[in-house]
Amino acid sequence: MSAHLLHQKFKNAAFVAGFVILWASSAWAAKSYSSEDLYYLAQKSYYQFKGSPDKQQFRHHWENVIQKFSKVVQRYPQSPEAYKATFTMAGLYQGLNGISKNSKDLDQALHFYTKVSRDFSPGTLTDDALFESAEIYRDRKEFSSATGIFKTIFEKFPKGDQARKARLQYQKLASFAQVPVIKKRPQLATKKPVVLLQEKKPLVEKKTVSSLPTRKPPKVVPKAKKSVPVKQALFAKPEIPTKKKIIPQPQVARQGKIVVQRRPEKKAVVARKAKPSAPVKKALFKKGKKGHLYAPSSSRAGAPLVVVDAGHGGKDHGAKSHHGRLHEKNVNLTIARHVKTILVNRFKYRVVMTRKDDTFIPLKERSEIANNRNADLFVSIHANAAKRKSAHGIETYFLGTTNNDRALETAARENGELVQSVKDDQVQEILASLITTTKINDSSRLAGTVQENLFRSSRKKFRELKNLGVKEGPFYVLHGADMPSILVEVGFLTNRKESRMLSKPTYLYRLASSIAEGIHKYLQDKGPSI
Repeated sequence: MSAHLLHQKFKNAAFVAGFVILWASSAWAAKSYSSEDLYYLAQKSYYQFKGSPDKQQFRHHWENVIQKFSKVVQRYPQSPEAYKATFTMAGLYQGLNGISKNSKDLDQALHFYTKVSRDFSPGTLTDDALFESAEIYRDRKEFSSATGIFKTIFEKFPKGDQARKARLQYQKLASFAQVPVIKKRPQLATKKPVVLLQEKKPLVEKKTVSSLPTRKPPKVVPKAKKSVPVKQALFAKPEIPTKKKIIPQPQVARQGKIVVQRRPEKKAVVARKAKPSAPVKKALFKKGKKGHLYAPSSSRAGAPLVVVDAGHGGKDHGAKSHHGRLHEKNVNLTIARHVKTILVNRFKYRVVMTRKDDTFIPLKERSEIANNRNADLFVSIHANAAKRKSAHGIETYFLGTTNNDRALETAARENGELVQSVKDDQVQEILASLITTTKINDSSRLAGTVQENLFRSSRKKFRELKNLGVKEGPFYVLHGADMPSILVEVGFLTNRKESRMLSKPTYLYRLASSIAEGIHKYLQDKGPSI
C-alpha cells in the first residue's frame, strides 16, 4: 500500500513538473515575441477585419481584434507600439459604438483616447486622439469640454494636421455659446447713419469742395485738351509701321490682306509648336519618365499621383474564361481606363497608366514607372483564376509572406516567369524585413479600404459576390514599388457566373468606380496609419 502511494505521488509530481515546464515554455514563447512582432500580428488581423464587412456585424470579432492590441499594451506598456495600439483600441471601440449604439463602447473609446494624450509622450497620434475625444464631447453636447480640448490642440500642436480643423470647430462652438454677440451687430449699423447725418450738416465742407473744382478746371481742361492729341499722335505712329511690317504693300496688292494674314499664322503654329514637342517627349522617356500621364485641367500642383497598372497585356494574355473567349488582359485594361477617368475627372487626381493599350510591359518596368514618377500610390488590377471552377469572389493583396496555398498559387500565376525568383529564400527574407516598414503598413490600410468599398458597392449589382478579404502575398510587381501598393483581384474568370459578369461593361464600370472611390477614401483619410 505504501509503495502504491509512493508511485501515485511520483506520478502526481511528474504531472505537476510537466505542467510547470509546459507553462514555462509557453510563457517563454510568449515573451519571445517582441513588441514589433505582437503589434504586427494585431495590425494584420485589424486590416483583415476591416476588409470583411460581414465580420464587422458581430461584436465578438471586434473584441478579438481589440484583445490582440491590448496584449501589446500589457506586455510592453512603454513601447511606441503600445502608444499606437492604445490609439487603435480607442478607434475600434468608437467604430463598435457605431454598430452597437452602446454608450459604454463610446466611454471606452474616450478612455483610451485620453490615455493616449495623458500616459504617453506627445507624438503624431496625440493631436488625433485629442480631436477624436473633443468630437465625442461635442456630440454629447458637453460643449465646455469640447471647446477646451479644441483650443488645446491648436495651441499646443499648431503644426499638427488637426490644428486647422480644431480651430474651426473651436470658433463654431464659441460662436454658438456666445449667442448675445448677434445683438451687437444692429448697434454698429445704427451708428453708420448717424455719421452720415453729421456729414450732411456742415455746409462749409460743401463750399470748400465746390471751391476746389472751380480752381482746378482752368488748369485741368487745357491740359486735357492738349494731352488728347498728343496721345492720339503717339498711338497713331506705331500703328503705321506695324502694318507695313506685317503686311507688305506688294503682297497685299497681289494676294489681298485676308490671305496674307492667315498664312503666316498657320506657319507659326505648325513650325514653332509642333517641332519642339517631339524632343520634349523623347527627353521624358530618356530620363525614365515612362508611363502615360493624365492630369485634370483644374488640378493643383500638389495633387496626389496614382499609378494605375492594368495587369498583363500584349503577348501575356493572363487568365482566360472557362469558354476561352474572355482574356484577363482586356478586362484589366477596361477597368484601369475607367479608374483613371474617375480619378482624374471626379476626384481631380493625377494618374499615370503603365499601359493604355494592348502592349506588353515587364513586371520590373511597371514598378519602375511608379518609382521614377515619385507616385503616391500604386494599384495593380487583375482578374483571378483557379483550377477549381467553383472558386469565386474578390480579394485584395498587399506585399508580404504567406503560408496560404491559394495566395501562393495566385502570386505564382501573376508573377509569371519570375515565380522561381520570388520563391527564393533571399527574396522571402527581404519581404520579411519589410513587414514592419511604413510602406507595408500603409499598403495594408489601402488594401483594407479598397476591398471594403469594392465589396459593398459591387455586391449591389452582383448579389452572389463573395468577399475573400485582404491577404498578403509575394507579388513581384508590389515588391519593386517604393510607395504603398496593392493588387486587386476583381473576380475569377474560371467561374462561369463571375466570367459572365466580367463580360458586362456596366459591371466593369461599377468595379472601377468602387476601386477609385476606395483610393479616394484612403487619400482623404488624414488619420495616421496605425
